[in-house]
Amino acid sequence: MIRRLIHCKLILPFLSVFILAACGGGGGSAGGSVGQIDGTNAANSAPTILGAYSNTQVACCYFEPNNDYFSMEGITSIFTVSASDAEGDSITFSLSGDDASKINISKKDGVNEAVVSFILAPNFESPEDANSDNIYSFNVIVSDGTLSSSQTFTISVTKDTSADTASAWDGVLLKNDAYKPYDKYGTSYNLIVGALPDVTDGFATNVLNIANKILASNDATNSVNRDLLLNNFNQYNAFQRVGKTNMSSYDPALNNDNYAGWDNINDNYSVVDFIWESTYSSPADERTKANQINAILEHLLHTITLIFDKSYTSWGYEDESSELVLAMNEAITGGFYNPSDNYGSLSDSDPALYKRIIAQEFAYWMIVTGWDLKALYAPDASPEWTIVNASEMEIKLPLAHTLFKDTVNGVLVNPTQAYLDSLSFSSLVSATDVANGPSFLVSVAANANGAGNVYVIDGTQKKSITLEVGVNYIFNHSTDHPLRFSSTPDGTHGGGVEYAQGVYTYNPGRTEIEVHSETPTTLYYYCSIHPGMGGSITISD
Repeated sequence: MIRRLIHCKLILPFLSVFILAACGGGGGSAGGSVGQIDGTNAANSAPTILGAYSNTQVACCYFEPNNDYFSMEGITSIFTVSASDAEGDSITFSLSGDDASKINISKKDGVNEAVVSFILAPNFESPEDANSDNIYSFNVIVSDGTLSSSQTFTISVTKDTSADTASAWDGVLLKNDAYKPYDKYGTSYNLIVGALPDVTDGFATNVLNIANKILASNDATNSVNRDLLLNNFNQYNAFQRVGKTNMSSYDPALNNDNYAGWDNINDNYSVVDFIWESTYSSPADERTKANQINAILEHLLHTITLIFDKSYTSWGYEDESSELVLAMNEAITGGFYNPSDNYGSLSDSDPALYKRIIAQEFAYWMIVTGWDLKALYAPDASPEWTIVNASEMEIKLPLAHTLFKDTVNGVLVNPTQAYLDSLSFSSLVSATDVANGPSFLVSVAANANGAGNVYVIDGTQKKSITLEVGVNYIFNHSTDHPLRFSSTPDGTHGGGVEYAQGVYTYNPGRTEIEVHSETPTTLYYYCSIHPGMGGSITISD
């Protein structure tokens, strides 16, 4: 099962997930940092800090040797520190350090204890610590008037998500500049999905609906673990980016100079990579329904498991002893997972990034295989991942099977083949549609109105033709006169360039064109070898 943080009295979803905390005392022999003693005196010894404890269950104690505390924004009183003096001298408490000016320490009457509080309640969105990272660092100093000792403490302020409700996306795409440049978006169980302006509403809707399926609860749900994940979507601003075709297809390029807000999302939200809507400009192998579904599953799971990494100790991407890394190494050693072909160059240039990427990829393969979706939507992944289904994974990769069963099943839900197959993608055109599209038989004849040869369509030389948006057309022509398209009369012979978006040449005598909403309203067909042979094309809605 998922190993969660050990903490006092209360399991709270907002808690940081990078630390296994030990509750109770700290300091001195109780496990706190060693005090720095100013001076020595044979007849006197410096007072010592015994430990500290939380002032409220909401800021539940995380007390490690490093004296690190965590508290939600809006809370002032954080912890109480206790001290003692071997000679029974009166003890005073004071503060020093980078963020001491933001902290107050107040001694309690009659005891050697002092309450540590924020002077002003912290705001997660407007940190006031020296590094503006919501981690306040300071020293607590105890003194008997002659000698003193100190320990360093930190308080990490976390986002208050108590008022947030983690619910399914309601089916309404919001369209405003809240997450610019992503102008259409929705939130599924606290995971924000934002799409760039050129992404179709239908595709953004499909992504959000799949997220709804994956993040929903069912009879197998472990509510504590799921709540931790969903609240950490808020805590770490999880954001799934959606674009069209691929990164290099954008002109102007995707950056902050051309798309205001680009850096803000990348810098202040937890992002991994894009889900790309396949289009006529995508590689042919990406333009199938199965591959489009797999692209959505893969990158949604990359984003979701990024927050797994921040939520569960069993899922540490860079922790060699985590259950995820141990399961991944089992797969690599067994020859069932080989990421080196795709990411091997990073192992030397950026080994830390390499570790994260291959663990992230392994997590995706393990989950889709555990759901028995791998063979359906990613059948050609070999040699990176060779396990075909859940039964094979159980036999050959017992660590992966156990991690999937004990971790994933309690938090995520299989979206199912039946649901995924029911989705439609308007930007995809099936191979059947292309093969059965209208066709033109293009012949060649001597020019009746001049020199040379010309194309003949339906008995008319250089015929002007009309093509409709949403239809795919096939031109069968002479191999000696390859037919091409351009937005300039006579194409490359007229000083223009070849138009190639959605145009496919499957053999020298067959050219196909997909007419879509972005096809120029006027095109020209021409021979790529001989000038003056073609005619005009009008694109009609």
